[in-house]
Amino acid sequence: MVNFSGIQEFIQTFSENMSEVLRLDVTILNDKGLRISGTGAYLNRVGEFAPDGSLLRMIMETGKPAMIHDVIKNKSQCMNCQFFTQCKVSATIGFPIMIRSRPVGVIGIMGFTSEQKERMIRNSEMLIRFLQHQSSLLENKLLLLDYNQELECKVYEDFPTLERKVSFENIIGQYSGLQDLIKKARRVTNSPSTILIMGESGTGKELLAQAIHYESNRGKYPFVAINCAAIPENLLESELFGYEGGAFTGSRRDGNIGKFEYAHKGTIFLDEIGDMPLSLQPKLLRVLQERSIERIGGKKTIPINVRVIAATHRNLEELVENGAFREDLYYRLNVIPLNTKPLRERRDDIVLFLNYFIRKHCRLLGRNDLRIDPVLEQWLIQYEWPGNIRQLENAVEYMVNFAESNTIEFHDLPDYLNKQENFAGLKRGLSLEQMIAEYEKNILQTLYFAEPYRNDKEKISQELQISLSTLYRKLDKYQLY
Repeated sequence: MVNFSGIQEFIQTFSENMSEVLRLDVTILNDKGLRISGTGAYLNRVGEFAPDGSLLRMIMETGKPAMIHDVIKNKSQCMNCQFFTQCKVSATIGFPIMIRSRPVGVIGIMGFTSEQKERMIRNSEMLIRFLQHQSSLLENKLLLLDYNQELECKVYEDFPTLERKVSFENIIGQYSGLQDLIKKARRVTNSPSTILIMGESGTGKELLAQAIHYESNRGKYPFVAINCAAIPENLLESELFGYEGGAFTGSRRDGNIGKFEYAHKGTIFLDEIGDMPLSLQPKLLRVLQERSIERIGGKKTIPINVRVIAATHRNLEELVENGAFREDLYYRLNVIPLNTKPLRERRDDIVLFLNYFIRKHCRLLGRNDLRIDPVLEQWLIQYEWPGNIRQLENAVEYMVNFAESNTIEFHDLPDYLNKQENFAGLKRGLSLEQMIAEYEKNILQTLYFAEPYRNDKEKISQELQISLSTLYRKLDKYQLY
């Protein structure tokens, strides 16, 4: 029996996120048929066994996905279920969770209304592919959990940064550009080549670096992070390369190894590489070229086996042009460039982050789940978020702390956000109907001009679940031709 208990909270959050994306109820069973997560009608049934003879129990036995288009008409698949006559589900799709070719659980999505049933039938192939992807994520999560439990305690004592393992599934977002980035990163997890991650502060550069490390064949070895901008120039060299005893005044008698030696066989993450002093750049270049280091005051060369991932929020090409960064080092670092997008360029993901952070901080503070005022939610989506994901989480944490009711409202915003000038985008003189119209226009504009929907009216209408005639009318209303 696979132990889901170690990721129980993750499983429930995982199901809730799926439900929000699909607008369908979601439930997950373990290999004994026990319901380990649920949304909507299934939330209060978590901890109960799914009925014998049900579709999801059948999928557990066969290890193959299945769908019922109509519970009443598909009696052959449902007659064996002990609750067949009481079932209110209109349509169901289930997909097995496999570990080493053995079914260990089932993900199920259910529609109760005729509209949900029709949508499930119309998009059945896409939904099955989606469930297959989600099943793979859970498989990776379970395998990672099993692996983590086998790690030696000494690794955690020596390298506290390893206490929280990260994988690509920890990176939140449905934005297509993010998925392309993750796909690209997955392809180079086991490559020895140097990676340069570029993006604004707070866009998850270190999280991406950790995911690359922990999903690679170096994952059982250290991930060592150092911020090149946070350490004084006169200390950074010894932090990176170590020193021999008596190398300088105040040094330890027996010397000290540096971060590169700590990271042997693993990964070193050089954050804010654009702020590395010019005086140290030749030494880093030599390490990248020769795969060896020399401690300060040392006379011997120490070979190292380290994967280097660097990150910066600065434009290194401009720094090279201005003479603030070595051109040869730039090209040595920029072997595999990856770019993280700012939050304002992936607004569709903001709701996912809001829901995730609200649940996270409600649990940390022991509060019941909070909802967010719909108008505030739309304003948060439109806000520029110069501090990106880090700023968004800080704002949510503040609001969860100070929310006086079960709904987070405008007066719960941090003071720096709750200022008149920040609400220009809301056009506060407008009625709620006018605000909603503004939001509707933004959605249509985003889909109409963005991949993969660009100018594909049929695909847009399917995504928005409206008829083509309604779409044409709205495009005409907002002059989006």
